[in-house]
Amino acid sequence: MSVTINADDPRTIRAIEIAAEADHWLSGRNPQGEDVFGVPSQHDPRHYYIVTRATCDCPDFRNHGTEPCKHVLAVRLHEELLRAERSGSSRQPAPAPARRRGHLSVVPHTS
Repeated sequence: MSVTINADDPRTIRAIEIAAEADHWLSGRNPQGEDVFGVPSQHDPRHYYIVTRATCDCPDFRNHGTEPCKHVLAVRLHEELLRAERSGSSRQPAPAPARRRGHLSVVPHTS
């Protein structure tokens, strides 16, 4: 899967900024085996959103779930860059940030 970059879209620009800070993310896997990332909020870096390629627990995603939020776009971009780095693709736009391993526990949300 490729990620389309629209340099005129503010959400995409913020996603690129977030992806550039991927070395500050936490990472793990959920019970379904999906990669899950703890992505810091741009407004409060002490707060992390739980993000996969398809979901995020940020307010924007919850309120406008039809389009990916900037965090989901950042995760997709980050994974695409890692994939390109592993395959040695010459189409890689920039070096992928190092992936920091941290402790990220993912538990089902109960209301």
